[in-house]
Amino acid sequence: MKFVENYRITTDTMALMEEYHQDYNTIIYDKNGMYCTKQTVRLLLNEACIERISTYEGRIKAIRQRFPYRKKTPLIICLQERLCAFPTTSPDNYGCIWILPHQIHTCFVRNGQLIVAFKNGMELPLSCSLYIFNRQRERTANCLSYFEHSLSN
Repeated sequence: MKFVENYRITTDTMALMEEYHQDYNTIIYDKNGMYCTKQTVRLLLNEACIERISTYEGRIKAIRQRFPYRKKTPLIICLQERLCAFPTTSPDNYGCIWILPHQIHTCFVRNGQLIVAFKNGMELPLSCSLYIFNRQRERTANCLSYFEHSLSN
């Protein structure tokens, strides 16, 4: 795992995992490898939104005004890039993992543990159920589709 000072979320980003460690706060699963950074997950998500002329809070508020997703709200980072993310648990919980679904190949249960497999072959064990994972993926797709459609009209 390589340390990076300033990571930037792109379409290569697969997942962000909060980790309290003396040397870093986040483990990043990227198409090109695993990284760690002192930046928090919330800071990374907010910076990604700001780069695209919004904020984390603004994006979450917009989703909540259009959908009844009050908890574990998906985040649309950029419509043009179809870049979005969803939390596997409450973002306020320690260890919340954010998944960026465009890099998912499949998900499955192995020995009672949910595993998400990415297109590059990396696997990430998750602590949520397959039902919750699929529901979060569906919510994210609904949001992306809704906002893409509303902007094209």
